[in-house]
Amino acid sequence: MVSKQKSAKFYGSKEGYDADVMIDSKAMLSKEDFVATGVLTYALGDIIEVELPEYHVFALGDKCKMTVYTKSGLFVMDTVVVAKDQGSLIVLNPPENRRKFTEKREFPRVDVKNEGLLFALQDRNKKLKHHFETPIRFSIKNLSVNGLGFTISENAMLEKVIQKNSQLEVELILGFLVPCTMEIVRQEKTNDGYYYGASFVSIPEEKTNALRGFILKNQIETYYIQKQENETKKALEKKSAANQ
Repeated sequence: MVSKQKSAKFYGSKEGYDADVMIDSKAMLSKEDFVATGVLTYALGDIIEVELPEYHVFALGDKCKMTVYTKSGLFVMDTVVVAKDQGSLIVLNPPENRRKFTEKREFPRVDVKNEGLLFALQDRNKKLKHHFETPIRFSIKNLSVNGLGFTISENAMLEKVIQKNSQLEVELILGFLVPCTMEIVRQEKTNDGYYYGASFVSIPEEKTNALRGFILKNQIETYYIQKQENETKKALEKKSAANQ
């Protein structure tokens, strides 16, 4: 389980409430003629986790109304169940609820191991544009709905022409293809090339939902992996303490 202290830092109320305003709060989930009460244990980006005994009554895709009872008042939202684990549910954190809080990042960023292809590059002054005869492959390291981080292996020519504010025409390979234009916002030298941070300039409208779905899926998977690792670590520490 992600530590309560770490989880709490993900939220901060614009009204000035403490960052733990939702974490550890009583949460009520209702669907049709069934109501269950649990504890909100995690909230980051698009997902909220609620631990509750009757988790098995809820199915993936169930539309629910959630009421969170916090020290600063009630938060009521319409949501949907997107994942289940033993003793807990993960539901969507709707945009209208997210806007009530300030996060460190406007959009959650997930670590991924995918690739992309660079087809064309426009210089920082938007005057010169170069199309590559053979697309250049790059490795995507992290991704959000407003940008990505990626690396390109040693390439002397690219190192000279890719600069801050350069625009790149690329195609992301995520199990489906996302053609898009992105702009470089930062670059760092690494051991085997350069790491670049870029923001999206344009994405085809029909690809936006698929991209959001991909990020949500990876965010949930990453959370469950971290949760399992933390639970395993706690179990080992408890066992070690008992043997001393």
